[in-house]
Amino acid sequence: MTQWLTRSRASRTVAFAAVLLLGVGVAPTLASAAGVGGQASGTSSVTAGNWGVTATVTSMTFTTNTYQTSKVTNTGTIALIAQSYSVIVSNPTSGSPTFKVFQCAVAWVSNLCSGGAGAQVGGTLAKNSTTTITSTTALAAAAAVYLQVEPASVTASTTVTLSPKVTSPTQLRAAVKTNQ
Repeated sequence: MTQWLTRSRASRTVAFAAVLLLGVGVAPTLASAAGVGGQASGTSSVTAGNWGVTATVTSMTFTTNTYQTSKVTNTGTIALIAQSYSVIVSNPTSGSPTFKVFQCAVAWVSNLCSGGAGAQVGGTLAKNSTTTITSTTALAAAAAVYLQVEPASVTASTTVTLSPKVTSPTQLRAAVKTNQ
């Protein structure tokens, strides 16, 4: 009985090895015949870059409910997938004004973004507050986005200060890897 078990195991081992050899011999042929296999070589380089955003108007004073605009430009050499704005709303002597920030890919004309309302960035901003809002609009190097600050219930002079910034590396476009 022991001899039969030993031969049976040996037969299974030989059969398994034969299947493996057959698979190894056929698989590369099938892969390359299907156009899946391949090899690449080459060189690649790493370059440095910088990032940053600036606004044409950073301080807006509201005495009525009239909209005001600013152009924000990517001043760096690296494309952005997002940018943030620190928004400070002053404390007026009276009233409780609120503000919303909207963005548009083109300049605002008569408070319209290409015939539409634009896209709101962040929520409603209240008086006497400092808030960071983030836009997920991609900006290529030297590209711009246009902001419009829309007030509501302004009864006394109120200042809104916009400070655009790139707050983390996650706002940079991911590197493109080539020739690997």
